[in-house]
Amino acid sequence: MKNSATTRQESDRLETKSWLNAVLARPEIGPIGVMLLLFGMLGYFSIPAGEFSLNPFAGEGFNALGIRNNLRVISQLGIIALGAGLLIIAGEFDLSIGSMIGFAGACMAMILRWGFAIVIPYLSFDGGMHIEFFTLVHITDVSALTAIGITMCFTLFFGWLQGYIVVKSGLPSFIVTLGGLFFLRGLTEVSLRAFNHRPDQTKGATTVTEIPDIKNIIEVPGYGEMEREAAKALPEADLTAIANSLPADTIAAITERLEYTYNRVAEAKTDILIAKGVKPMERALENALASGNDYMANIIQDKIANFKIEPVVAKTVTDTDIARVYLDSITTARPVANFFGGDILEPVFDWLYFPVDWNTNNFGNQFAPGLYSCVMIWVLLSILCYIVLSKTQAGNWIYSTGGNLNAAKANGVPTNKVKISLFIFSAFCATIFAACQVFEVNTADAAKGNLKELEAIAAAVIGGIVMTGGFGTIMGIIVGAFIFGIAKEAFFYIPGIDGSFYRVFLGLVIVASALLNENIRKRIMGTL
Repeated sequence: MKNSATTRQESDRLETKSWLNAVLARPEIGPIGVMLLLFGMLGYFSIPAGEFSLNPFAGEGFNALGIRNNLRVISQLGIIALGAGLLIIAGEFDLSIGSMIGFAGACMAMILRWGFAIVIPYLSFDGGMHIEFFTLVHITDVSALTAIGITMCFTLFFGWLQGYIVVKSGLPSFIVTLGGLFFLRGLTEVSLRAFNHRPDQTKGATTVTEIPDIKNIIEVPGYGEMEREAAKALPEADLTAIANSLPADTIAAITERLEYTYNRVAEAKTDILIAKGVKPMERALENALASGNDYMANIIQDKIANFKIEPVVAKTVTDTDIARVYLDSITTARPVANFFGGDILEPVFDWLYFPVDWNTNNFGNQFAPGLYSCVMIWVLLSILCYIVLSKTQAGNWIYSTGGNLNAAKANGVPTNKVKISLFIFSAFCATIFAACQVFEVNTADAAKGNLKELEAIAAAVIGGIVMTGGFGTIMGIIVGAFIFGIAKEAFFYIPGIDGSFYRVFLGLVIVASALLNENIRKRIMGTL
């Protein structure tokens, strides 16, 4: 008896497909649906209780500050997910990403705070045999670019070393990078305790603080380079002199902006005072209605309707106010630090505040100054990775290395170089992540990056990367980072659900994504 089912042929996957089948065959289509669902959840549930709005930007999730903070989480995860995702496509893993973040951040912070030195140990017999150190190089005042460059030398070498061990020994990358995870985390803690150790301490701290806010060093006319906050704290006479030295059009523009701000603040304070005055009467009205005292209820209602309060008078714009706003507008004298730790799109966010009046908090002040620079870095890295993976021979090598290693070698693909290069790129992404954190908050901690390697791998898998290698896209990795970041926020707004439930959701999504990705891969390859 003949089997009625049609046997699939290898040539079937080359047949022309309808646009719908082509779209559904894309590994990103499922994650994009989940991402849109999470966007809707965050937009709906972040609207304050008791309010109704069809505008998703009316809630806390998508107001100016919400967008700023959410994109920071998403972009930082996205940076390391790019490194992890490309490595998985090539058939390898890197579990040392999180420890690399902590190591790189600590290295940068220590160099910025205490400088950098190269010392050579030697055996000395003066006063008995002991080890002394000869200082070959000592730099006390290290720039941001130099600190990042020195850190890159350490981290990229370690990435190369892990890749070299994997390809030369044949050991699974899971084992090699697991060893790297513990090695780097331990080395970070040991180094921090050694360098960050005061004489009166029995054990050094694993946190580096008091790093100068390099990104906010500005050139103040007549005063030289200063930190922005120190400049704004100059004596009143000095600030007045700075304001008087400004062009008339600059003073007029700043004055207009400040008058708008002070009026919005005064209006907000007036509304707060009215709400405070009415609230006791509203409670009294509820009690009167509950007790059935209609006479008292009517009296209270009249009082609420006629309640008035003297409006708060807006603050007068002074020369010192103008000078401080001007100092805030001066471009940084340290563009490298600002590139990693500063803000972008500040003119857009200023325009959204004045005159659009959207980027405004409950007290009338500007909500968000801009987006974090890490968003720009993520976009640039994503474009670069997309071009390499989709438009170059190197991208074909990455896919073939992860798809069929023996066939790739037989066809002349330098598989060892591909893998080592991607381990180096993974270390590079982790270092960029650390640089963004260090220059944003001016601190470093040995615990930074904890479990980030798992989050990066999870984001890549959610975005359509197949764990067996040879399959996935940059767009999928980007969508996976969005899903992971938005899920962390959306579930905290859902009433009646513990915010940590997002971990349960992500766990289910990861497993479902892995099954779906493998199914799509088999359909594309014609094996299903």
